[in-house]
Amino acid sequence: MAGAAPSGRTRPGTRTERFVICGENLLTLRIVEALRRQRGDGTEIVVVVADRSGRYVDAIAAAPGVRVVEGGHSDDDRTLLAAGVRGATAVALVDREDVTNIHRALRVQEIDPAVRLVVRLFNTRLGARIEGILPTATVLSVSETAAPSFVAQAIGRNTRQHVRVADRTFVVAGRREVRDAAVVCGLAANSQTGAAGGPRLLPDGTGERADPADSVLALAESRARVTDQLHRPRTEWVRNALDRAALRVRGTLTRRLARATLALILLFVAGTIAFATAGGYSLGDAIYLAVLDSAGAAQPDTSASLAVRVIQAFVTVVGIAIIPLVTAVVVESAVSARTTGGRVRRMPRRDHVVVVGLGNVGQRIVTTLRERGVPVVGVEREEGTAGAAAAARAGVPVVFGDATRERVLREAGAQDARALVAVTSDDATNLQAALVARGVQRAVRVVLRLRDDDLAARVERSMNAISRSVSYVAAPVFAAALRDGQVLATIPVGRRILLMAEVTVGRASLMAGLPVAVLVERGQVRVVGVFRGAGPDAVLEMPPRPHRGLKVGDRLLVVATRGGLGTVLERCASRSVVAG
Repeated sequence: MAGAAPSGRTRPGTRTERFVICGENLLTLRIVEALRRQRGDGTEIVVVVADRSGRYVDAIAAAPGVRVVEGGHSDDDRTLLAAGVRGATAVALVDREDVTNIHRALRVQEIDPAVRLVVRLFNTRLGARIEGILPTATVLSVSETAAPSFVAQAIGRNTRQHVRVADRTFVVAGRREVRDAAVVCGLAANSQTGAAGGPRLLPDGTGERADPADSVLALAESRARVTDQLHRPRTEWVRNALDRAALRVRGTLTRRLARATLALILLFVAGTIAFATAGGYSLGDAIYLAVLDSAGAAQPDTSASLAVRVIQAFVTVVGIAIIPLVTAVVVESAVSARTTGGRVRRMPRRDHVVVVGLGNVGQRIVTTLRERGVPVVGVEREEGTAGAAAAARAGVPVVFGDATRERVLREAGAQDARALVAVTSDDATNLQAALVARGVQRAVRVVLRLRDDDLAARVERSMNAISRSVSYVAAPVFAAALRDGQVLATIPVGRRILLMAEVTVGRASLMAGLPVAVLVERGQVRVVGVFRGAGPDAVLEMPPRPHRGLKVGDRLLVVATRGGLGTVLERCASRSVVAG
């Protein structure tokens, strides 16, 4: 255990906020960066790590105002006390293991029952129950937070992102896709510009025709469907039945089986034609003889003409050679076919999304696509993984094998897919899978999970691909929760993201009594509305009156950049924490 003694409880009149983060990984580093970006001075960040040999420890320790406490693999109450959890502004538990985070959260609660907790959990059902025994905790899932960004980029313009706030539903859409009267604010101009140019965020001119934004936040029409589908379901039940039958056949018909079957059919056709022409038989007799001879059931007839005997011998010998091959391939296909509960996987034929890597993030992406009605196929290296089992339970076909091999991607239908999303935990595997997919189909849309920002930007420019970092998307959500803000949605714009969040005007806040217009900053912050009142009786004033003063307890609905949200959180925080 290392590090200086904690600086003590954050008291009214002091300028110091103290955030404690337990866990060493890339998410920790991103949260530290987000907190530093939101508030440079007057913020103390303490990171508890198992040991100083971790991959990201040096980068974390190098950040200004960060203190690293080494607690060992079984950090106890002494470690947490040394880190200063008692009296801290907030404590984040962000280890990769759910049980570890829950254990630490219970320890922290025993030390200081009033401290705000932000707990990382993959199991969201468990998270809903944990909040019952940890009343000050906010439970967040990294994969659940990041998945919508990957899904939106994979589907592109053919889907809309919806955000439910109180009794209203907002939709992120292209400007031409919604009526002018429904537009709440512009989100981005040139939103499809890649990393080289970069879109302009939150331009001026909300709700006006002169607004240059091509991506907007709008109120969803009452007649609009909340769930958009890539394809509309066919109404004719007969065609649906035929499609299901075709998918079943495709699920079992491998290339080798198809070739062997085709060879047998060609032999039968050629035999029929030969018997009918050279042998002089009627069409019915020709078919009869071709079928029997192809099956090796020829009866010798020395009185037949030379031509007939040659044809019969040839068809019989070739048929005897092909039929065992067909039988062997059928058996192999039956044994190797992937089944779930006795059902043959139903492979989409075209315009589906191939998701490579069914870890935590991949599972969420597959589930979200499935919920939106988008056809999806998973690719996983090993059978028996939790992600593969979860996909199978959801009725999603899974192809097992190395996604960097063309054969595996072709088996997943990459040649006819709409998009490929590579989200394994290894950047090299994701990049190689993307390159192979482009070799299979040049037009396929590629979305990659890449941790290295510089590599991601260069890949986007050179490959015309889209890259996302899970921790980059999730970190501002965790940072906002640490500052008592609630992020409702992350909105991807190119390689950047906008955050839709709810922020409360705190006790003696710097914003108390000031108009909403003070917070609005071009390209950084847009205030969508203000909840006035408390609890279920709160009324959403939208758009907010720009000159009406804010009151303590008012909740702001804002759309902002990562840095812009930090500014809003700082200005709306209680002065007892941030200033004397």
